[in-house]
Amino acid sequence: ASTFVARAQSRAIGRPEWAGVSFVRPPTNSNATYAIDLFQAGIPQVYRGDSLMSRARITGSGQLTRTLNFVDGYTGSGEVIPSARNLQTGDLIRFDGNNAWYELVAGGAYGVRLRGSLGGSASASELAGQSERNTPWPTTTPDLHPFEILRQPVRSGQAFTIPDSRCVDLAWSGYGNSTYNRFMSSGTAISAVTVLFDATGRVRQIFTESTATDGSAFSTRQTFTGPVFLLVGRVDRATTNPWANAGYDPADDSTGFNWQYGDSYWIGIDPASGIVKTAECMPIRAAIDVTNATALAAALATSQQFIRSEITAGGR
Repeated sequence: ASTFVARAQSRAIGRPEWAGVSFVRPPTNSNATYAIDLFQAGIPQVYRGDSLMSRARITGSGQLTRTLNFVDGYTGSGEVIPSARNLQTGDLIRFDGNNAWYELVAGGAYGVRLRGSLGGSASASELAGQSERNTPWPTTTPDLHPFEILRQPVRSGQAFTIPDSRCVDLAWSGYGNSTYNRFMSSGTAISAVTVLFDATGRVRQIFTESTATDGSAFSTRQTFTGPVFLLVGRVDRATTNPWANAGYDPADDSTGFNWQYGDSYWIGIDPASGIVKTAECMPIRAAIDVTNATALAAALATSQQFIRSEITAGGR
């Protein structure tokens, strides 16, 4: 698994668009909190329409969301976006070359909304809570605007399946330095996590595909500082409920969590260089109260002791 991640990082170097690796939940188990299939992934080339004069027209007066139409700038007539362009709700769009990215709403009719509102997704570092005061809408005069659409990551190639009943335990994988943030939270089912690298090989974004309690799909982009940690362990231990205490039995190594055992290991991605490293988990031979945030944070820090020292040391 670590070799596959390192290969994805190498593939991103020098590319104009970000590329990385996707960790995908088993398709036959919607409740799984682990991934055994890994895919190469990449951001498609920025889409600016099918002609040099493709333009976007924004109508409406809503504060948070407005109607979006694509038109031919020569004739002013409507322009149909081919389905092969794969525009989806959650793609980002900006107008007139400005820096602000809005969120695209796809479906029977297109719309555009401020991120972090009305179902829009953004992390605290990615323009969450946009408003008309900090992100004004494009002008209505002129009403035709050049646009750029940043689409979501696309998986490619054949899956690399982790052998020997091993997996990436997504419930405990995450990112962060002094504060560790897990990919998953209670009540949110994740179908895939994609780690994206930029042209210098540095980690730039984590893209998470999730399913809400009502069954609707949504995506989240996370831009962050600090290393990424991927926990690789046994599938049977990854099926343990990560939100409830599992106990620990030294005579039964199927109990407890993967991060408690020395036969599991952490893959660490250095935030500055993107270099991928691995280290065994520091064994924790005791039951941990996972409902106690302080005790859990201390236990995870102990489990990650070897990999954090590897990242701090630098080099390969």
